[in-house]
Amino acid sequence: MIKIIFIILLMIFPKIILAKDITNDSIFKINNEVISEKVKDNNEKTYLKINKDETINIESNEEITSLYIVYELKSIKGKINYHSKEQLIGENNFLHEYILLNEKTKELSISYDDDVKIADIYAFSEGELPNFVEIWQPPCEMADLLLFSTHSDDEQLFFLGLLPTYVDRGASVEVVYFTNHYDNPKRLHEQLHGLYTVGIRNYPIIGIIPDAYSESLDGAIKNLEKANLTTEDAMQYEVEMIRRFKPLVIVGHDEAGEYSHGQHILNTYILKDAIKYANDNTYDEASIKEYGLWNPSKVYLHLYKENPLVMDYDTPLSSFDGKTAYEVSKMGYSKHLSQQWTWFTGWINGKNNEFTKSTDIKKYSPNEFGLYYTTVGYDEEKNDMFENLTLRKDIVTIDQESNKEEVKEDLKEKVNNNTKYNYIIIPILIITLIIIFIKKR
Repeated sequence: MIKIIFIILLMIFPKIILAKDITNDSIFKINNEVISEKVKDNNEKTYLKINKDETINIESNEEITSLYIVYELKSIKGKINYHSKEQLIGENNFLHEYILLNEKTKELSISYDDDVKIADIYAFSEGELPNFVEIWQPPCEMADLLLFSTHSDDEQLFFLGLLPTYVDRGASVEVVYFTNHYDNPKRLHEQLHGLYTVGIRNYPIIGIIPDAYSESLDGAIKNLEKANLTTEDAMQYEVEMIRRFKPLVIVGHDEAGEYSHGQHILNTYILKDAIKYANDNTYDEASIKEYGLWNPSKVYLHLYKENPLVMDYDTPLSSFDGKTAYEVSKMGYSKHLSQQWTWFTGWINGKNNEFTKSTDIKKYSPNEFGLYYTTVGYDEEKNDMFENLTLRKDIVTIDQESNKEEVKEDLKEKVNNNTKYNYIIIPILIITLIIIFIKKR
């Protein structure tokens, strides 16, 4: 009897087959020379340079279903060859690239169009992948929410709770960074790990400005000049991002830069004009031609005093196993290993990890925003950035329901018309039959 019950349970709840990491059981070669350490050590800080004329060959006793390649700084376009077929890779320029092979194989080769640095390569058999594998999607085509985060980790700190809250709501969320960390690649990896942890799946946009510290707007502008950039370059960048992603809501930093970081200040200083230029048909014709004009519905700034809004990040979220947005963002921040020694760690967790909710954070509160710009009226509830707006996925649902109702109405009208028609035609047919019957008599 127990055996029968077990079989029934297996039929109802089929066993989940976990993908086997067959990396260490596979042989990796470059031009017939065995390689192992740097691309098989699960360490993003070590890497192997592959020249464009070199080929990586992988052999396994088990069938390889997928690969996961972690690049050192950036990916390069290339191809995988197996079964006399070719599969392109590196097309999306993802730093962490998951590749589902078109066919299973025990042997394959990888080559690139240019020199590339690879930190790790993983090979997997068929099944559910390990949690560390990140399957990134291209950036949003149209975003409900666009966050202009300045640095890698600001999205987990001063915008703590924001991303998991709206991911849980089903919003399409795009994160655009003002700066980059190309001089410190480990922060690029931490950036992706943190975003993935809080539910972001659309690949972020990395900024055009090198990370540099100052404590004023003037200082940030001087750092721009040192990088051979201008405020006009920054303006064109933000305008292009707004036009490209067509967000309903944009979120930016505190005008004072939270703790007076010059690049935070500059980011929002540019943003306040960028939202106007994004809908100006005389500004930056190149991005107009590619993306068109755009006017966002709302813009919120962190700690902005006018039209205040207070976000709730302490209610359990169903899509994160009942964790709160605060708890999820703390997990996201924990992926930024290089920053754990900073004062940010005590700020988000409490000096002795005593914080249990987002409202325990008093200075630079992540819950507090202000409505800087709106085309849809002012908030009344003051607790949701999408008040007076509908997420795009819900607009589709509404349209679908509307179409269903239209179909129902059409059918109803046809039925009614048929009924009306029957009321007229049936008596006529009866009378005609009676007349024919009488004449035959």
